[in-house]
Amino acid sequence: MRKKISALAAVVFVILASSLVFAQSFPENPNDPVLAKIIELGKTDNQTMTWLDILTNRFGTRISGTDAYNNAAQWALYEFHKWGVQAELQEAGEVPIGFSHGWAYGKIIGPSEKYLYFSTPAFSAGTKGIQRGPVVVVPAESQKIEAMKSQFRGAWVFVSNAGELNRSPNRGEKSPMTKMLEENGALGAVYLGSKMPWRVGSNRVNSWDLLPILPEITLLDTHYNEIKTMAEGGQKVELEFEIRNGFKMGPVKYHNVIAWLPGTDYPDESVILSGHLDTVAGSVGAVDCGNGVTAAMEAIRLLAKSGAKPKRTVMVHLFAAEEIGIFGSQAWLKQNPSRIAKIGVLINRDYNPGAIIGATVTPSWAADFEKITQPLINLNPEFPFLLTVTPYPGLRSVRPGGTDASAFSMYGVPTLRLSEKTDHVYNSTYHTVRDTYDDVLPYAKHQEHTALSMAVMAYGIANLSRQLPRNDVYLPDGMYVDITTDKGRILASLDYEHAPETVKKFIGLFETVPPAPGAQRPPAATPPAGTPPPPPPPVIGEFKSGEAKAPRAEITLDAIKAKAAGKLPREKNSNITHNKAGVLGMISPTQFYVTSDKKLDYDGKYIPIGTVIADLKVVGGLAKGDKITRIMINRVGQKALDFGKK
Repeated sequence: MRKKISALAAVVFVILASSLVFAQSFPENPNDPVLAKIIELGKTDNQTMTWLDILTNRFGTRISGTDAYNNAAQWALYEFHKWGVQAELQEAGEVPIGFSHGWAYGKIIGPSEKYLYFSTPAFSAGTKGIQRGPVVVVPAESQKIEAMKSQFRGAWVFVSNAGELNRSPNRGEKSPMTKMLEENGALGAVYLGSKMPWRVGSNRVNSWDLLPILPEITLLDTHYNEIKTMAEGGQKVELEFEIRNGFKMGPVKYHNVIAWLPGTDYPDESVILSGHLDTVAGSVGAVDCGNGVTAAMEAIRLLAKSGAKPKRTVMVHLFAAEEIGIFGSQAWLKQNPSRIAKIGVLINRDYNPGAIIGATVTPSWAADFEKITQPLINLNPEFPFLLTVTPYPGLRSVRPGGTDASAFSMYGVPTLRLSEKTDHVYNSTYHTVRDTYDDVLPYAKHQEHTALSMAVMAYGIANLSRQLPRNDVYLPDGMYVDITTDKGRILASLDYEHAPETVKKFIGLFETVPPAPGAQRPPAATPPAGTPPPPPPPVIGEFKSGEAKAPRAEITLDAIKAKAAGKLPREKNSNITHNKAGVLGMISPTQFYVTSDKKLDYDGKYIPIGTVIADLKVVGGLAKGDKITRIMINRVGQKALDFGKK
């Protein structure tokens, strides 16, 4: 008979029963004329959308190592200097070959004329002027393609996206299909694009000697299928393209744009506002990440124009090469090792175009942020601000990924967790041709509010009497279990040094796929700020789970039983005693418990394996019948990553 499971745990980094929520109304600080000026300018002279217009509509797609990226970086530098902000370009890396996307058009010439919607990947060749030719459709099978290669000369070849001939031996090298088309005089290759909006993609060229010769064209799916159907039905279809892509001898360097207002009292300490200046191919990057870049630019402009003289240096980092490997932020960190420990906080924006409506901070930041964010609470009635204090430390990144903030997190730099109000759906335009200025335009007031909010927070943090502490921002090295229940989240440290075999049994129930070397499981998603805490549940003396419920849908209870078969190891853990609430232990290979009060009679009877570090109020509120909804094992630090590996 399957026993019901009771519960432990949570919603990540949000408001729980133990969280402190500052929702009272504070007036704007009447004693700081500079702060009042920042707010006045942010409301009456906000230029965030002006910078986004220029960035997206004047420079367009900004791939690192292209003329468009370099021109955008020079423009940002020009604007910073015009505002009286110190700024410079700092080398961040290079690409083997430079590239520029040029003007292009294409159409069906016959049997009837029709203009085509298409794209070409970055680092792909253009045409030799205007080129016309018939359509040849090739199958996916390699042998059939080989037999019809004599038809390729002077033709636009419709190529299957699949197939062995289309695979490059290494990224940056030509595929067998590409070589065949070149050797047999084709005009170019035409591929099926996805439905709108599509991701254009990017080729890579490792050297000038491997420069592509023929254009690669991705057609809108409806246009591709229409032409393919006509050609396969026996109609003669003729196409015309003119594509003006260009290349530059490399290596071509790319640069971060770094701007700053120097601190008056603590110039070596800093607050950083950031976003990445580069984009993916085919996208002008209004959302990803123009909305972050231009809000940061406007925030420092508001500070400069208001006459702000912050105690700490306020910086804006516009990073290069985020889209090709988070290289720009990594380069800056490697170039500035002595500054890392003195960064108070990084506020990085690389998400939806939304209005900032809240921040989540740790207890050591609560008093400072209560004061810093006072002006934001009633700054705009449409976007009221809520400060949330969480007892749950965050997880440091173990490798760069997702966005530039991850690179800073690796070094223990605090990255501020912000919540935003928007109905924009990020994945609706993410990395596609539809990520345009018009996509962000409906959220102009959101963008302007965010820029002003960033300016207010940066100014407040920079003027604190102390540097923001780091002691409770990230989990220290160790192994942790993160348990989400009906009543909230419980986070416990696992004592794998004093009870190694029992901990192996425990994590074996839930860590079904051991993390790769250096990998770390992410925390659960954060619900929006402002989510009310659950009502106080009845308190019971102690919580015991039933047989452990599978944390993932594809793992059955029977599979867990089979894996955990046998007895618990005979080991004692004298490092932990049951003299307090929040002791995590095991009763059997498939049962564990968390005490909500001291249980001295458990000593010697059961094996304690860990201690709850947050949140004991959730533990005390668990009642019989509560369910576990998620259990995650998090390894922090190399020692924890290596634990249990053969």
